[in-house]
Amino acid sequence: MPNLTLKQRLYQRYWQLISRYLDKRQPAADRVTLVQKLIFILPTRYGWWFVLLIALLYLLGTNYQNNLILLLCYLLLSVFLVNIVLAYQNMSGLTLQCQHAAAGFAGTDTTVTVNLSSDKKHFMLNMNFVQHNETVLLSQPAATASLNLTGTKRGKYPLPRIKITSQYPFGLWRAWSYVALAQPYWVYPAPDADKSAVNVAATDTSQQAKTDAGETLAPYRAGDSVRHMVWKRLARDPANPVVRQQHFSAQAEPSWVVVPALSGDALERALRYACQQLLQLEQSGSSYGLKTPALTLPQAKGPQHLQRCLQELALC
Repeated sequence: MPNLTLKQRLYQRYWQLISRYLDKRQPAADRVTLVQKLIFILPTRYGWWFVLLIALLYLLGTNYQNNLILLLCYLLLSVFLVNIVLAYQNMSGLTLQCQHAAAGFAGTDTTVTVNLSSDKKHFMLNMNFVQHNETVLLSQPAATASLNLTGTKRGKYPLPRIKITSQYPFGLWRAWSYVALAQPYWVYPAPDADKSAVNVAATDTSQQAKTDAGETLAPYRAGDSVRHMVWKRLARDPANPVVRQQHFSAQAEPSWVVVPALSGDALERALRYACQQLLQLEQSGSSYGLKTPALTLPQAKGPQHLQRCLQELALC
């Protein structure tokens, strides 16, 4: 853990222990409803001061045998205990579901939409991803909540646990829950028009391409360039002229997006350029395909095809 303070290391260790406990208590699921075993309740800082006030009133009332002070003490204690039930009721029964996998580009925010449903109203709910600072406040009953994640590296990742907290109604008790949804989110390469890595790969394979083109011959047809004529063959057999067969590389075909067999930073640059090409082809309405060293996706078009291609780039 380089460049981490002692406090950060201790917090990471603490969260690892908590995560193992939560994974046993609530494994990731497509749909999660908050029930008793998933809700934790403890007094807030204001609640602990409230307890101290009750204790002082009780000591004062018993010391001076003042029934009015004791009555006030019992009234405040009743309010304090009733708030436990209200805090639990406000959290229980809430169902969370993420129907679609979220997706975004590296270095930008990925918006995750969480669907909320319940048979009753819930108030003063705060939601955020664990170990992420941005918090969404649901001050009134809502059907969805939008949470943001920032992906710095391309790939496919599981959603972090969603932390739901509430101090309803008087802030004396804090109820919270950690919810794990079985839904991944995708981080695509950031689009970039720089094709330097692709040009380098094309230069490295140009000699092999020329050799392949010279080995394949085809009969001469009207309109063929005389620059591809095999003059030695023509001198031997003037009646049957032949030309070198021209093989156009996939990179020269506008309907194909090709990712060369690269590694390291060159691969990342090539993936960013391929992402830019895919977005441009989809925007133009053309059919396009994707060729990577591992697989080939046939030509098609539409949002689903674009999503499939971008996912393959994320996994390269």
